[in-house]
Amino acid sequence: MPRSPYGLEPPLKGEEVALVRLYLVAFEERQRKRERRLVLVRADFGIDLDQHVIGARRAA
Repeated sequence: MPRSPYGLEPPLKGEEVALVRLYLVAFEERQRKRERRLVLVRADFGIDLDQHVIGARRAA
């Protein structure tokens, strides 16, 4: 009698499977856009964060 092909492969390991939650990807993209806009606004007013953040290295 032929054997069913289901269940022949070993179960997947959690660390080998990349689960992507699309709402998190969208949130992170909006966050990056917000941060870029804020940097541009600050640059427009002449504010360089590298000089104002303690411990930040100066941009080259």
